[in-house]
Amino acid sequence: MIEMRKHIRQSLSTRLCLDILIVVVLVFSLSLGFLYWQSRNIIREEAIDEASHVLDNTALRVKGYMVEVETATRNIIWLVNLHHEKDSLLKYTHRIVANHPNTNGCSITMEPDFYPDEKYGFSAYSVRLEEYSTPEKDSVATVREADYDYYDKVWYKTPRQKKTACWVDPFDDYNDGTLSSPEMIASYCIPLSDRQGKFVGVISTDLSLKRLTETITAEHPYKNSYFMMLGADGHYFVHPDTTKLLRQTIFTGTDPREHTDIVALGYEMTNGRTGHMEVKIDGKSHIVLYRPLEGTQWSIALVCPSNEMLRGYSRLNYILLPLLIIGLLLLAWGCHRIVKHFTQPLGLLAAELRQIGHGDYEKPLPHSERTDLIGQLQNSFCQMRRSISQHIREVEKTKQETEQRTRELEQATLLAQQASEQKTQFMQDITHQIRTPLNIVHGFSQVLRDDCGAITGEEKREMAETMYVQTNALDYMVSKLLIASLIESHQAISTDDTVGCNDVAREAFENAGSLIPHTTEMHLDSHVDDELTIQTNRHHLLIVLTELLVNALHFTNEGSLTMRIEVTESDVNFTIEDTGLGIPSEKADFIFEKFTKVDMFTEGLGLGLFLCRRVIMLMDGTLTLDSQYTGGSRFIVSLPLRH
Repeated sequence: MIEMRKHIRQSLSTRLCLDILIVVVLVFSLSLGFLYWQSRNIIREEAIDEASHVLDNTALRVKGYMVEVETATRNIIWLVNLHHEKDSLLKYTHRIVANHPNTNGCSITMEPDFYPDEKYGFSAYSVRLEEYSTPEKDSVATVREADYDYYDKVWYKTPRQKKTACWVDPFDDYNDGTLSSPEMIASYCIPLSDRQGKFVGVISTDLSLKRLTETITAEHPYKNSYFMMLGADGHYFVHPDTTKLLRQTIFTGTDPREHTDIVALGYEMTNGRTGHMEVKIDGKSHIVLYRPLEGTQWSIALVCPSNEMLRGYSRLNYILLPLLIIGLLLLAWGCHRIVKHFTQPLGLLAAELRQIGHGDYEKPLPHSERTDLIGQLQNSFCQMRRSISQHIREVEKTKQETEQRTRELEQATLLAQQASEQKTQFMQDITHQIRTPLNIVHGFSQVLRDDCGAITGEEKREMAETMYVQTNALDYMVSKLLIASLIESHQAISTDDTVGCNDVAREAFENAGSLIPHTTEMHLDSHVDDELTIQTNRHHLLIVLTELLVNALHFTNEGSLTMRIEVTESDVNFTIEDTGLGIPSEKADFIFEKFTKVDMFTEGLGLGLFLCRRVIMLMDGTLTLDSQYTGGSRFIVSLPLRH
């Protein structure tokens, strides 16, 4: 043992072999483990893809049956609208069932007052009699049901309430002693209307749940896999356990704290989502693939046991274990041979290095064509001199980049100085605009205090009105500053208010008229009804519209100002146009920037249009300047039409 340790310490090849072997074994084990894990994922994804194809094909077959029922029902509506005779309605229901083998029954049911001679209303009904049908010909029976209370049936109430065609969840419509189907059925129902649009009845075509179940369960990708289908509220329509059908939901008897996966699956399916999920059913792991049925509120799912889907992964274990052992043995043998071969030439290189150590280091080493360790070391010396030259070039490049950064810093400093000047100008403007109304309010309040008795009532009212206007101006200015603070702090703006478009426009007109004296004619040209509302922030929208109107009044000495309200398919547009001075073309790209004014000598903070655009953007809208308008200025506020 001592001799072996001494040999290992003195033998470079043995030490290298052991060190390399440790690293290689570690890397090999990690790589093999990663491949093992990746293989499991690949097998799992392939199994899920295969099951997804089965689920998609099943959904297509089911949709094919449903489309046939929908098409058959829609194709007969025009005849029903033309011929309301009772015999005709009986004939139409018989035609649908007889000509479409996937339908179970059909009824055309009219309102009680549609036929004055019928006391309890009229219903034409045809049903396929499975016990009397033959492979060559189906047996269809047709009857009229004049005293059958169908108005409270789900297939009649649902389309009557929704006023649109829809699929009704499967139900049991069997009545002993009648011709109704003994099977549970799902119905496609279309409401009927007369020429004035008044509801007059329902046409309903039935699809047998038994036939639907046979279609869904026709194909299984795995031995113990099965299909299930849920309604909008989670009721089972298709399930291997028939005791659950229409009696239980996916949430029945499920503890949300213990079965969060099943609850999550139920919510995914009832909300009409598509995907797959791993859940525990009866203590065993299953992968459930689910998707909605187009045109309905139903969802279909394929439940597959995880052990059957990953059977190929289990077989992989018996292959990888022997490969791991054999691979490690081959690595140890190959590592020893390779290290021993490549360390032998080190003695030759050591002799050449001793010559360099004796002072012959000025002599450049020639380039070696050898690929072993000696050749690599020799070529490394040659590469070193080339690297020094390359390093000098890199230093020069770094110097140029430093000079470029210096110029950029100088430009940034200049921009910072300009920003400081803009802030200084802003402080001067806001001080002046706050001081002016304050001086007016202070002066009038002093007059009212000192000479109250000598002032007439009319003069007092004028002073009060002036003070009210000035305080409104102060309040409006403070509101803009608060909005600026809100935007700078990156706070969100709530859009939960239900705002009437015409109401907020009228209030903006009143606010603008009270904030600035004017002689301009103001018009509200609304192309929408007073009932039109949008979901946004009323306070901020009112401030934006008021600011745009105040700007228009400020720069319009003659002519008129118009706010036009229009609605498109997705937006509501508030267009404010005036006949004033307009926006110079060279400043059209900068007017929405902070502290920017068209005329530096006019009143204002240079924040109005900047705040308006930012506020509208935070409310998911846009504020644009119509540069094509030449009669003054035209600004367009667009907000999404959401209720």
